Amino acid sequence: MRLRFLVILACAAGAAGCGSMKHSEPAAAPPPGTSPRQTPARFRVSLSAPTHTPRAGPARWWYVVRATTSAGRPLRGRLTVAVVDPLGTAHLAEVGTTTRKLRDYPFSGRYRDFAQWPAASRGYRLTFRVTVRALGSSRRVNYWVRPH
Repeated sequence: MRLRFLVILACAAGAAGCGSMKHSEPAAAPPPGTSPRQTPARFRVSLSAPTHTPRAGPARWWYVVRATTSAGRPLRGRLTVAVVDPLGTAHLAEVGTTTRKLRDYPFSGRYRDFAQWPAASRGYRLTFRVTVRALGSSRRVNYWVRPH
């Protein structure tokens, strides 16, 4: 009986402290400008194209991707290019007129290529997404496109 009383008393004392935030230490906040899961990239990525409204069909829409260090020097990296449709599905782009997909494509500093937009894409707002991996991190650039 006495053992049972001590067990009940110990459980009641433990339950009394559960959920109490009165005496707990506040959680340490991460330093400003950083997130706990991601480290800031140590390089820059830029995407340039002539227009946000390219012609659909056989016309070529040229674009240039540049990757540089924070000091402005060309950087070696790996490139992935995808087109995201209005439903959120990403479709990998192809290298020029080949069937090779632009996934983890090695490049150094600058990559120039073209895209051809199918007639079915006419009038839809799409996202042209470029991801560059280098120096142990990655950067993503989005560019909206509406073929006409």
